[in-house]
Amino acid sequence: MARIDVPAGSGLERERLLMMQPQVAIGMGAYATAIYEQTSLPARLREVARLRIAAANGCPVCLNTRSPRADADGFSEQSVNEVVSCPVGATQGLDGLDQREQLAAEFADRFAHQHHAIDDDFMAEVRDHFSDIEIIELAALCAMTLGNGRFMTVLGVAADDDGYYLLPEGSS
Repeated sequence: MARIDVPAGSGLERERLLMMQPQVAIGMGAYATAIYEQTSLPARLREVARLRIAAANGCPVCLNTRSPRADADGFSEQSVNEVVSCPVGATQGLDGLDQREQLAAEFADRFAHQHHAIDDDFMAEVRDHFSDIEIIELAALCAMTLGNGRFMTVLGVAADDDGYYLLPEGSS
């Protein structure tokens, strides 16, 4: 149950909460649309980074959410559990992930826990595996997920849905 007075009614608690300030909801929706519908990053990679941030935030809504596209790409519930339960900074132990996914997990960890550790050396490694556009998309995904997860957690929004994204995902 949210920590503020959310109007009763039908629909998810988070939807009713956001509709208390429609302009904020519109802005958050536009950002999410760009991240999930207009991106070149593969769904599995996005899901790895998103889940690392969700674990850092301890956000019940984010931890409950799954990507249907990543599911279709073989990102199983076992993979989800491995990504979420892996200790911060131990991403090399995520054997089920490819090199880019592991690097995205490390990027997300650093972004959430110690953003100053995304130094020139680490960025050089990231640039060896990601285009500049992909780096922008990854950083924007991490920023959105970090902010939205903390928003939901601070306001005490419950995980009261079916666990799938409210928005459709892009073509990647």
